Amino acid sequence: MHISKLPLLFFTLLLLAGCKEDFPTYSSFCEQNQTSFDCLNYIALDPKDKKILKNVFKTKERTGCSYRVELTKYHIGNCNNPIVKSTGSDFDGYVRIEIKKGFKCYYKVQSDYKNDAEAAFERVLKKVKIDLNQEKKIN
Repeated sequence: MHISKLPLLFFTLLLLAGCKEDFPTYSSFCEQNQTSFDCLNYIALDPKDKKILKNVFKTKERTGCSYRVELTKYHIGNCNNPIVKSTGSDFDGYVRIEIKKGFKCYYKVQSDYKNDAEAAFERVLKKVKIDLNQEKKIN
């Protein structure tokens, strides 16, 4: 590589490193008396996402199971609220995973994103692995 190309390479790498999204990931166990489940029903529109959820939760799927894992990938561009559109936003959407039974929440995790929904999905999945692993160690 010619020496005159090094500054260009350096600035390109610096630019790419600065583009990484670093939104926080929020999670909570809504119902503290139950943190493990013998079955789950995975709700996701994309079969690929459903497979990923099954691999992360490592809990057997049973269609009749009353506990369900819901994946929501929301893009604010789908919102028609004039207040939201007029004020703008620091993020473009969010990714949320919840374990529910009926309307009752047992666990939820969410992360916002600006340009990269897949990065938010990866952050949320990573947090699920951490939270569920810690709960197994405690129980």
